[in-house]
Amino acid sequence: MARSSPGSARSLADRDAPLIRDHLRGRTAVLAAVAATAVAALAWRYAGDSDGGRTDRQLSGLLEMRQGTARAVGQGFATLGGPAPVVVALLVLAPLAWWLRGGRGLALVLAGPPTAMVTTSLVLKPLVERTRGDELAFPSGHATSVGSLAVAGAVLVLGLPTLPRALRLLTVGGLAVLVGTVVASLVGRGYHYPTDTFGALGVAVAVVLVVALAVDAWADVVTDPGPDPRAFDPRERPTDVLPPLDPQPRAAASSRASSSEVAAGFEPGSG
Repeated sequence: MARSSPGSARSLADRDAPLIRDHLRGRTAVLAAVAATAVAALAWRYAGDSDGGRTDRQLSGLLEMRQGTARAVGQGFATLGGPAPVVVALLVLAPLAWWLRGGRGLALVLAGPPTAMVTTSLVLKPLVERTRGDELAFPSGHATSVGSLAVAGAVLVLGLPTLPRALRLLTVGGLAVLVGTVVASLVGRGYHYPTDTFGALGVAVAVVLVVALAVDAWADVVTDPGPDPRAFDPRERPTDVLPPLDPQPRAAASSRASSSEVAAGFEPGSG
C-alpha cells in the first residue's frame, strides 16, 4: 500500500544510523589517507612556485573562458565558492542534515567544511606559498569550499539506506558535476592553476571524511548505554558463583597426609 507524502518523507530519514557504516570505515580511512598524501605530494612539488607546470598549461588551455557567454557562465560558477554563497549553503545544509541524520549529520556539516576551509586558508596556503599573480594559490579556497560541502552532502546521502540506491547515486553524481563545473570555471577564468584545484579537492575529501569518522567514533562512545541492568537477576549474589568452602579443612588435610604416607610405604604405628 502506498504511503502518504509526509510518511514517505519521514521514512527517508535515518537519524540514529552512523554517518559511515561499520564495514565501510576502513575503506573510508584509506581514501582519506590517499587524498591527504596526494595533497602533500602536490604541496611539496609546487612549494614556493609561481608558474604552472606542463600539466597546468595544457589543462588551462583546454578550459579557457575569456570571452562571450563562456566568460559570463564561468564567472558565475567561479563565484559559488565565495563567502556569501558558502554561508547560504551551510545555512541550508545544516537543518537538512539534522532532519536526515540527527546530531551526527549536524556535527558533520558544522565541523567538516569549515575545518577544510580553515586548513586551506590558514595552514596550507601560507605554508606552501605558491602564488598566482600576487595571491596565494595552493590550494584553491573556492574549490575547497565547494568540494567540502559536496563531500559532506555525499556522506549524508550515501549513508541513507532508506533512500533508493539509484537516487543516492544520482544525487552524488549531481554534486560531482557541480564541483567539476566550479573547478573548471576557476581554471578557465584564470584564477587558479589546475593543480591548485586538485589540491583543494584532496583537502576536502581528506578533512571531511576524517571528521565523519571522528563524529561516528565520538557518538558511538556517548550513546553506548552499557550493560542492560534488566539482564541481572537481583536474587543472584557474587558468592553464588564462588566454589563452596570446605567445612572441615583440617580433616581434609589430615586425610591427604595419610594418603601420602601410605603411598610412600609407611603405615600407622610402624615406627
